[in-house]
Amino acid sequence: MDESNVTIETPSGPATLKRTRRKTLAISVLPDGTLELIAPEAASLDAIQAKVEKRQRWIREQRRAFETMNAVRPALRYVTGATHRYLGRQYRLKITSGPKTRVVLKGAYLHIDLPEPTEPKVEAALEAWYRERAQDQFTRRLRAWTEWCEIRGLPQPKLSLRNMPKRWGSAHLDGTIALNPRLVRAPSACVDYVIAHEICHLKHPGHGREFQGLLRMIMPDAEERKRRLEVGEW
Repeated sequence: MDESNVTIETPSGPATLKRTRRKTLAISVLPDGTLELIAPEAASLDAIQAKVEKRQRWIREQRRAFETMNAVRPALRYVTGATHRYLGRQYRLKITSGPKTRVVLKGAYLHIDLPEPTEPKVEAALEAWYRERAQDQFTRRLRAWTEWCEIRGLPQPKLSLRNMPKRWGSAHLDGTIALNPRLVRAPSACVDYVIAHEICHLKHPGHGREFQGLLRMIMPDAEERKRRLEVGEW
């Protein structure tokens, strides 16, 4: 299986093309506007181009949505009083100097104690705390899909935390669901949407009608949850 990436020109501009053993073409617009294509090994370039051309309107809509989102997103600060989110709720940082590094969520505040409370070190401590929370939250939510997958003969979902600058998650044929730790900042409804989206990929690797139908059946408000995720400040 050739999993190397190449860049090709398409009716919607340059795109990264990856070939795998999947049966259908997957078209994704990433948050920076990049177009990503994952195609069957045997698919011809002409067939890939034709499918991209049919999806041009959808691609433009996705890019406009990401442009709006990126234009209004402020840079995060790691100082006392700065606002950060956890499961969609806003919390303010309270930073103090202490002998040991410690992050505690209490009331409306994230209390951070550390020996040298510089902004880079505060950021590192907070990111480590987020990763711990992500491991706990995502593991528990994936566990709820165990029986659903078992009934359908699908592999049991297994969590892998992965820093992915351009996506929230991905699914692998062995049942591994890779999720971006930053997702734990988003509302629970959005977290559950991403997990449901990736679980559906265990059944249908592409984003075709069968995949969309299954996702809508599982989560009728999937599009609204997706919209909330895309416009949020996570």
